[in-house]
Amino acid sequence: MAPLAAEDMAMNNQTYDGKERDASDVLYQNLAKGVQSVKNGEVYTIDEAWEEIEKI
Repeated sequence: MAPLAAEDMAMNNQTYDGKERDASDVLYQNLAKGVQSVKNGEVYTIDEAWEEIEKI
């Protein structure tokens, strides 16, 4: 079974234009990476987190 967020993204992508979909995909991928790092026990400082956010 696919995660709910992935299903929501699949349904919502139908209403986005190309740029919005690309931006949404990048955001989703980065959020998924962040969730996985939490599950792996990796911890970021707030400064490191802001550096990553500024790259986006």
